Amino acid sequence: MQERSIRRRLLEALAQVPVIDAHEHLPPERVRLGSPVDFSTLFSHYTQTDLEAAGMTQEQYDAFQSAEMDLDDKWRLFAPFWECIRYGSYSRPALIAAREFYGCEDISQDTYRVLSQRMQEANTPGIYKRVLRDRCNIRVALTQVGYAPEEDRDLLVPLLPLAGWPTAAGLAKDREHGDCPSFQELREKMREVFAGRRDRDGVVGMKMMSHQVADPSEEEARRACDNLGTATRQEAELLDAYLLHEAIEVCGELQMPVAVHCGIIWDNWNDFYTTHPKHMIPVMLKHRKTRFDLYHAAIPWVREMAVIGKDFPNAYLNLCWCHIVSPQMTVSALDEWLDMVPTHKILGFGGDYSRPVEKVYGHLQMAKEDICRVLARRVADDLLTVGQAVALGRRLLFDNPRDLYRLEV
Repeated sequence: MQERSIRRRLLEALAQVPVIDAHEHLPPERVRLGSPVDFSTLFSHYTQTDLEAAGMTQEQYDAFQSAEMDLDDKWRLFAPFWECIRYGSYSRPALIAAREFYGCEDISQDTYRVLSQRMQEANTPGIYKRVLRDRCNIRVALTQVGYAPEEDRDLLVPLLPLAGWPTAAGLAKDREHGDCPSFQELREKMREVFAGRRDRDGVVGMKMMSHQVADPSEEEARRACDNLGTATRQEAELLDAYLLHEAIEVCGELQMPVAVHCGIIWDNWNDFYTTHPKHMIPVMLKHRKTRFDLYHAAIPWVREMAVIGKDFPNAYLNLCWCHIVSPQMTVSALDEWLDMVPTHKILGFGGDYSRPVEKVYGHLQMAKEDICRVLARRVADDLLTVGQAVALGRRLLFDNPRDLYRLEV
């Protein structure tokens, strides 16, 4: 059977598979409904970085995204840059959304007005369900907006930042008000707070950035805690590092995975080497009972991630965002990961969007294409049967994120 024919069969099969979206920044639906939308909405979030790389200034981008700018002026501002970025993988979900949801085969001089009108007409209650559940077959999306919203909980499952509580600065402020736990009480207080987030707020995991983390002794941390009002910056940083390790350990005790941003950073002008996945190696060695969901394939360090996934039983590899960063790099990475990493530890999709929920659909289609390209090649090479390939696709898109985050779906 030819590889192209196998790929079509697999795509048809995966169209019926339920999906768990393993990473989003989607706010409650009311946030989307409370904002005016037009064609520029499809170019918020990641396409901003391509526009800036193509020469659009921050001031121009802010004007392009504002509700005050006339629609025709928006198009005149955008059009020259669109020609520079339209063939990139960041732009493809916008084109897919324009076609699949709004009946526009292209985003162009001829369509931007009608596209904007149709987007406004569709920006009504239920848009999340129509996009995520009805078109994408997404059961739930793990979303990160900095808090645990009460709305849309049938679709949106929250993760919270691991940073923010407790910190040396926060403890010093609390002590000024006479409301600071003792050093001995810190860990138990942290456990109480995290358990409440899990049991009361439905939080299923915490999130941090890959970065160099010191490993201070308890004595160093205790000294800094005792001297909060007069602690030096170095002492405060040691206490913060100690508390971060404590928080990671508590997450392990509570069976809450720690999601980790690794590699590529979303906006421009960044030193992405600061988020190299190697920084997580000593952390994972120290916290062997905590499961780590390592995001974005650590692009461009996809091979380092393969070795981490192979070597560390507590490391899970997440392809969220990757399919729109580079389908080619993602296909190559997944193919090598299947050689090296136990398949239950690979998460296949996370849209990683906020306002433009329509683009989740396009990103998911790209993810299924990438997965099927890898699996079809293996079927053609007699490494898998078609049935095994479909089961493996389901594992990447549904079973693995469900099991890692203990989701009841």
